[in-house]
Amino acid sequence: MSDKKQLIKSVFVGVLTSALTEIILMSLFSVLIITSGLLPADITDYIMVAVTAMSVFCGGFICAKVNKSSGLICGLLTAAAVFVIITVIGLLQSEAVLTPLSLIKLGAMLICGCAGGVLGVNQKEKVFIK
Repeated sequence: MSDKKQLIKSVFVGVLTSALTEIILMSLFSVLIITSGLLPADITDYIMVAVTAMSVFCGGFICAKVNKSSGLICGLLTAAAVFVIITVIGLLQSEAVLTPLSLIKLGAMLICGCAGGVLGVNQKEKVFIK
């Protein structure tokens, strides 16, 4: 398989992993918010930024594991794809334009995606516990 096809495949798998991770984490935080009572809107916004960043980290990690090289590029492309998907869905649901929080989210996603990609490439295949 050519390098471009392998990269596209791995980014697709990374985006799916990121989406699944985000759904799971958002569900957990939703239960936490419901049981603890209502939180102010600005705190929940930052919690969602953290959840998205964690999910993109997982997506970048898996993307780099599938691709087996170019961890930084894998993480960057995974983060960019997830950001575009989230932004398009958000713009379709409301008329809100990009806010400073969106730029913070983009920065967090790019950093976490790249970190996940680098760690995914550099992690050893098998870990033996002695």
